[in-house]
Amino acid sequence: MTVFTFDETHALHREAGHPERPERLAAVRALMEREGLWDEGRRLPTPEASDEALARVHAEAYLELLDEVAAAGGARLDPDTYATADSVAVARRAVGGLLAATDAVLEGRAANAFALTRPPGHHARPFAPMGFCLYANVALAVEHARAAHGVERVLVVDFDVHHGNGTQEVFYADPDVLVVTSQQYPFWPGTGAITEVGVGAGRGATVNLPLPAGTGDALVALYRRVLPPLAARHRPEAVFLSAGYDAHYLDPIGGLALSVAGFADLARLVMEVADAHAGGRLVAALEGGYHADALAHAVASTLRVLADPSAEALDPFGPAPAPGPPLAALEEAVCALHAL
Repeated sequence: MTVFTFDETHALHREAGHPERPERLAAVRALMEREGLWDEGRRLPTPEASDEALARVHAEAYLELLDEVAAAGGARLDPDTYATADSVAVARRAVGGLLAATDAVLEGRAANAFALTRPPGHHARPFAPMGFCLYANVALAVEHARAAHGVERVLVVDFDVHHGNGTQEVFYADPDVLVVTSQQYPFWPGTGAITEVGVGAGRGATVNLPLPAGTGDALVALYRRVLPPLAARHRPEAVFLSAGYDAHYLDPIGGLALSVAGFADLARLVMEVADAHAGGRLVAALEGGYHADALAHAVASTLRVLADPSAEALDPFGPAPAPGPPLAALEEAVCALHAL
């Protein structure tokens, strides 16, 4: 059974004109309801994450700062990231729901899960917010899996158009968490070069796939070449997916030009890896995606694949209008660097 989270209080986190807006999840819910994907029996609760859970990744001073901002009525935290008086509670519930999803999968009550969360999380750093993100959602879920369930080896996959710099930073020296990310490069936030491979004991456990603009669904073949052998070597006990859909060709922020069908194929591949090495234990969390209709259809197709890997993607937009550049040189370089 595939379970999901959705917390109505997400709508309290809003700033006029900002791309990270409530309409994103409103579009997702509306399409899920129209297509029969909304099932209250599969919807998990979204309690606020505890201070203890948040402190597994974030510094105490940073957590206190966010509470102070909320008490003061909100503030612009950096040029891209805002908080209202309600945003910290909303973000805590986003994390809490993701931890509940992690519990459901790791306790065997669900085959897999998709936490439909906002604000997103993969840019948040241990000491600071960044890129629309307040808490490092997926990193917090990984640490919860380790602390609460005894999981030792974890795989994180991130296909958002922007590099998940926060997730990378948290685990950059950790050999037990394999982080595989694809991102448009060079692009904001400026990290994610192929040479960023981890440090110390974690060297080799960070794998970056820096992609040229316009890559399109050729990304699926690149993942199919590199992800299975990486996972076979790492042997993860659980898999987490940072599912960012701003790589869609209609997205106003990104430029990677994937299709809804391409995202479904990526989800299917991550499921195959989870089935092969982690008993199918897969937890996805929503990251970016700023074209509301494209986001909704990509999420819906991912949910269908999670429930049935043979399901066809329903893609009303079709493929990108132009083919992307070849990725053979990047594939060769990644395979050589990581001995695949």
